[in-house]
Amino acid sequence: MVHYPYAMRICNNTLQELREKGLRVPGYDRNGLRTRIAHIGLGHFHRAHFLSYLERLLNSNLTDSGVFEINIVPADPSFIENLRKQDYMYSLLTLAPDGTEELSVNGGITGYADEKNEPEKVLEFLTSPDISLITLTITEKGYTYRDDIGSLDWGDKNLAHDLESEGSPVTAIGTLSRALHRRYLMNEPVTIMSCDNVPENGRRLRDSIMQFCSRKYPDMLSWLEENVAFPCTMVDRITPGTTEYDIQSLKAKYGLDDPCAVHSESFSQWVIEDSRTTAIPDFSQSGALITDDVRPYELMKIRLLNGSHSALSYPSYMMGYTMVDKAVSDPLIKEMIRYHYMEDIAKTLSDVPGIDINGYKDSLIERFSNPYIADTVLRLASDGSKKISNAILRPLEEGLREGKDMSSLLFALALWQYYYLFRDSNGNPMPLDDPKMDELLSASEDSEEFLRIAGLGEESIGEAGKKIRGYLSTIKKNGVTDAIRNFISG
Repeated sequence: MVHYPYAMRICNNTLQELREKGLRVPGYDRNGLRTRIAHIGLGHFHRAHFLSYLERLLNSNLTDSGVFEINIVPADPSFIENLRKQDYMYSLLTLAPDGTEELSVNGGITGYADEKNEPEKVLEFLTSPDISLITLTITEKGYTYRDDIGSLDWGDKNLAHDLESEGSPVTAIGTLSRALHRRYLMNEPVTIMSCDNVPENGRRLRDSIMQFCSRKYPDMLSWLEENVAFPCTMVDRITPGTTEYDIQSLKAKYGLDDPCAVHSESFSQWVIEDSRTTAIPDFSQSGALITDDVRPYELMKIRLLNGSHSALSYPSYMMGYTMVDKAVSDPLIKEMIRYHYMEDIAKTLSDVPGIDINGYKDSLIERFSNPYIADTVLRLASDGSKKISNAILRPLEEGLREGKDMSSLLFALALWQYYYLFRDSNGNPMPLDDPKMDELLSASEDSEEFLRIAGLGEESIGEAGKKIRGYLSTIKKNGVTDAIRNFISG
């Protein structure tokens, strides 16, 4: 390994020197970028996924579109300061399971503002006639939507603020709705594309905005129907948060000082709904799949990848694992997830065009086991009720309704419930990070109520609750490790 005596920063003035050092840097004229895209949610995943696909188009001279970045909740000021010093460029390091690394500098960002500190600037870009595409990565929580009632969470205080106030919005839905009302008055159509890990994300986004606008801006509902497109997408790339160790490793191995660096796995997938009404660059030229129906790919990913993430995270942490690759290397966890959980969840999937489902399952285990991706078990365990609702509860309901054996899903839910009861050797409870944490804690001894709070339909609670109580009793008696061993042995 080469160790550099000094490290260079990224900026327009250093690109040529970085190129001469062998780094892959923008091969296009950044001064020629035209800001045609606005994005809400400047985070690690967006920089590793959407912006990497855009970078390929830019480097192939297939577009000259740049992205103005927006946050509803302000980012760390030091991060934004560093990003501006770097002329809004950053490095992306991808790491394959065999240790292969690829480092590139991405340059598609043209500017940044956040809703709290620069609301007028945010509104200016969201309503600019030059902006033809608005994209989002705001996580499932950002939609302020409740699956259990099929509507926006009107009890959410931030959503209530945006509904009642004429001032600066504090939610993504409020921000977009205000901007769309301005575009309505200007008669400026636009495409809004969710890039979040949410089932039928385009429809969810459309429904959320239509519901909000029906109360606050009812005059523009028919215009929205005819002039704003909400395509669905499926996105996939495991992207842990960047650590100080990652930043120091870049300095040592590549001579690059980049406090805005992002690291991800080498695998990436993006499926976009085709529609003649959308204004989207041709991302098929950079590796995305354009299809008439995203849903089969979306269900495959959410149920197999995200569901497996949730199913393995809780037992893994209770067994003492903190890193995902170490957890999946445990033979018990690997067998439970690959040969039990994935097999049962696959019973709820239809054929996915062009995908070998068994091969996809194997590839997931390989990706989870990637030792070069420092993904934490607690990241997977966070926001459990939001993730599990779509990734586990919905397929469980379908499977039970059709009389299929869903034992491993029920066992996974029992382990999740036990996570709320578990104490380590020092008597400490498990770390909890969930929007329904208090409610789930209060019901942690009652399986039926726990499932009800989590969002399982009433028609499934009786059967599921009875089986989960049995699993929970075994887990309490034998401990997590032996319970898993007994489960997989039949």
